[in-house]
This record gives sequence, C-alpha cells and structure tokens, in this order.
Amino acid sequence: MLEDKNYINGTAARKLEYDVYEENKVLSAKKKQRTNNKIKMKVIFCLLIVFAMGSLAMYRYSCITEVNYEIDRQLTAYNEIKNENIRIKVEIENSVDIQKIKEFAEKELGMHKPDKHQITYVKVPQSDLTIVSEAAKQEEIKNAGVFSAIINKVNLLANLLY
Repeated sequence: MLEDKNYINGTAARKLEYDVYEENKVLSAKKKQRTNNKIKMKVIFCLLIVFAMGSLAMYRYSCITEVNYEIDRQLTAYNEIKNENIRIKVEIENSVDIQKIKEFAEKELGMHKPDKHQITYVKVPQSDLTIVSEAAKQEEIKNAGVFSAIINKVNLLANLLY
C-alpha cells in the first residue's frame, strides 16, 4: 500500500500543512529553546558520565598503587627479617667453639673424659635377627602373589613375541 504524505493514516482526511510554530516567532523561539535545553542536558549528562567513569578508573588505580606500596613495604620488612636471621645464624655458628664448650663442661658442669677402667665395651653379634610380625608376613605373601601374577603376564607376553 502506498503511503501518501498528504493523508493521515487510516482516514480519508487530508493532513494539514499548517505549523503553528513556523508562523509565530515567540512559539518558534520557545520550541528552539526547549530543543536546545534538551541537547544541553544530554551533553551535561554525558560529560558527568565520562567524569564519573574517569574518576572511578583513577580511584581503582590509586587503590592498586596503594596495595602495591603496602606489598613493597611488607616485602622490604620480610627481607630485613630474613637477613637478620642469616646474620644471627652466622653469629651463632661463629660463636660455637668446641674448645669453649669443653672448658665450660669441665669447669662449670664438672664433666670429664672417662678413665680407662670406666669404659665398657659391648660385643654386638654379627648376625642381626629381626622378628617379623604375622601381619607383615601376610602382606608380603599378598604382594608376592601380585608380583608373581605380573611376572607371569610379562613372561606370557615375551613368549608370544618370540
């Protein structure tokens, strides 16, 4: 169906070509002012949105930077403590002297090396006997069964290949 711009859709009435705003200068100025105000509000609203998004991005980056500074401070403190521990370990290792320990044990604690008549030698038999529990024996038998089954399978496979 062809649309004719001179008719109102659905009726046989012709469209009026009369616009009140074109003839009346006051009304046309008001209409122009209204459209300008709408455009200005849209521009201001868009600028506010852009400003809010920029502020949000800056806030996010400032939070990330702050967390990074805190991580750096904690890492520096950790490294200082670790270096202090290493220094203390070295100091302890340097301060431990066998001769000083021997002198302390002899003078302060009254310790001394045993005399020859105080030393007792114990003979240890060459054969070392170990008693195996029943549970260990049962597990060994079960494991031997599994291993023997695997070995049998491997042997069968080897026989097939030859």
